[in-house]
Amino acid sequence: DDLTTPGPWDFFLIAPYFNEPPHSPEQVKSMALVGLAGGTMARQYDAVYGPIPVDGIEIDPGVVRVGRDYFEMDLPGLNVIIADGRFALARSDSKYSVVGIDAFRLPYIPPHLTTVEFFTIVRDHLTPDGVVVLNVGRAPEDFRLVDAISSTLLEVFPTVHVMEVPNSYNAVVVATMLPTDAGNMVANLPGLQVNDLLYTAGQRAIENLRPTQPSGIVFTDDRAPIEVMTNMLIIDYILGWLG
Repeated sequence: DDLTTPGPWDFFLIAPYFNEPPHSPEQVKSMALVGLAGGTMARQYDAVYGPIPVDGIEIDPGVVRVGRDYFEMDLPGLNVIIADGRFALARSDSKYSVVGIDAFRLPYIPPHLTTVEFFTIVRDHLTPDGVVVLNVGRAPEDFRLVDAISSTLLEVFPTVHVMEVPNSYNAVVVATMLPTDAGNMVANLPGLQVNDLLYTAGQRAIENLRPTQPSGIVFTDDRAPIEVMTNMLIIDYILGWLG
């Protein structure tokens, strides 16, 4: 089956290749996914990387039931955990090549999944060359939430990369355990031709790279004004649309 999507999920596949080249698919050993939903991303990882261990964390048991009943969410490497993402990661003893976070749905973003303290938990569960990749909402020309998430990640990780998802209200943000450069993705691209889905995702990522522009706003457990920011983002977009 063709697992290519027009949305942000393909970009999650190529997050490891911001690492210094040569970085190969064989170096991706495991994944945790906060926001498993129907398992689309888990299926993509299985198609590209084989049956690697994937801890799929989903807070809503009803969503898990739908995934199992209608979306063949029965991958051999998938371990489904029904829990809050932060709680599940904090309790885990595992280290992952990739931690994916797809739990941000405008305007209802869980503040406790956006803070320095949460990203510190994520860092503690990554391998030395691990990456964290997030799907973050935006308006067409309004990246204030993306930039605030980038600022917060930079309190914990040395480098952050941003990709716009075309024809969408999303951006994908990647933070790396090691200092990295966007040029690494270009250098790693030829090695991704072993898999069409991976290579296509890499091409799209390179075409849609955006300079990281941290805003200086840093979210912490004591101060994470997510609701105010997302409300303003939506209001400003509607006012702009109304003219």
